[in-house]
Amino acid sequence: MPDQQPDAPFLTARNPYALAELIAGGPIDWQAVTDRRHLLEEVLRTPFEQLFDPKFDSPVYFGFGRDRRGQMKPKAIKPNKPEREDVRRDSERFPDLEDGGIQRLADLAPYVGDPIGEVPIRSIAPSRAGGYVVEIGEGPKKRLDTLLPFYDERVLGRLIHLVVRDLGWTPDGAAWVDTGQYFKEAAEFFDPVQGGLGDCWLIAAESSVAWALPYTFAQRSRATGSANEKFTNLIEFVDPANGNKLQFEATDETLVWSGTTSPLYARSSEVSEIWPAVVEKAYAMWRGGTTHDHPDLTVLNGGDPVHASAALVGRSPQYTWTAGTTAANLLNLVKSHCVSYRTVDPMTAWTYGSGDDSPDKVTYADANLVASHAYSVLGWARGSRLLGSVDFDRVLLGNDALARPLPATRELAADVVENQIGRLAGTHGLRFAFPLRVSQDYIVLRNPWGSTEATVGELTGVIPLRDVSFWRSIDLGVVDGVFAITPATFKSYFAGIGVAV
Repeated sequence: MPDQQPDAPFLTARNPYALAELIAGGPIDWQAVTDRRHLLEEVLRTPFEQLFDPKFDSPVYFGFGRDRRGQMKPKAIKPNKPEREDVRRDSERFPDLEDGGIQRLADLAPYVGDPIGEVPIRSIAPSRAGGYVVEIGEGPKKRLDTLLPFYDERVLGRLIHLVVRDLGWTPDGAAWVDTGQYFKEAAEFFDPVQGGLGDCWLIAAESSVAWALPYTFAQRSRATGSANEKFTNLIEFVDPANGNKLQFEATDETLVWSGTTSPLYARSSEVSEIWPAVVEKAYAMWRGGTTHDHPDLTVLNGGDPVHASAALVGRSPQYTWTAGTTAANLLNLVKSHCVSYRTVDPMTAWTYGSGDDSPDKVTYADANLVASHAYSVLGWARGSRLLGSVDFDRVLLGNDALARPLPATRELAADVVENQIGRLAGTHGLRFAFPLRVSQDYIVLRNPWGSTEATVGELTGVIPLRDVSFWRSIDLGVVDGVFAITPATFKSYFAGIGVAV
């Protein structure tokens, strides 16, 4: 490990699907959307492949920017007053490119709206005919025009912390409503799903704790009135800094779009279950320094999943940075906190602030992973991967028709030989080719969005993990945010991993 450790993680990625609803001003029926990627690009005004890295000024990280060290920091945002709204026609803002009118880079200036030297390069590739094929982005002024809807006061009120409120907070278009039960069944790792806040760190921690220490989330309620269904819940945290126990009372009211039961922020994958949102609300009371039942949830934008895991279970946070650790040691670290493939201590991991920060200079969109984002670590799995096709010579010995591989290939061909005895009988020299697979261990993670699984170095199929008293089969082909990747892939894309001990 390096002598000087990096800062504790400060992660800010928002769920783009929930974010799109906050921008659009209401719930979106994603099941009915045939091209979700296109709709996200339209609403968030950003190419899909640039949503997962803040270096592209992605709205997934709205309200935050990178400092000179690459750390995510809050960025001052001024609301757009109605009298300052841009009323220019789209024909002016987005002029057509004239045929043959652009011969040099300087000719692009009227279209990009900024000095050409300030326009970012999105991609560059050598051209077959010489030269380069270049895709350019938007300059700072043009990008501001594109993101203008985000600066509407109503939208900003749903996204970032604007003023101190201790008398209750309700964002525009929303209402505090009791929409269901604290538990539909029990606290399970797949329940917590992140909403439109940049609190991936908290939702990942909730999932990790529900998986590793499922008794942590218990409903402790008392009546607050004679009417039925009038209750408040006791939520408890322990400050890792000093060990102080903190208790908050939070009712079952959570934020939904007015006139609906569709949540703005944290929700459960189980319909009508609300415990992830109630815990989120109580955490906002702690961070916001209030006991009001309707706290400003935007104070939760940006945080540390290891610290949150420790606060949820009353333990201490322990950090390991991947840059100073081998892939094998990262896998062993996960195994050391697992029993029968499942983590028994809450573990979370986090990605680099940008692909440029990774020693391997990764591109997060290519792997379907997200920069400056927290993930739950569920455990590890053992699978196999294909190395290629290998040829083996086989000969027959004596009259017993027993096929035996040559010594150099004996171990690898043994299973094939057994299956081919009948076909080899009476033959004195055959050459067979079959796939060569090798055993491979993987780290199992979950994206708190409940979707967007990694597509690089991943394991496919069904894996078994011991869930306290029974074996749970997890299908890695299901879209639920759960995936498994090789330790080498994990090391390339993830900046660190932590555990509450």
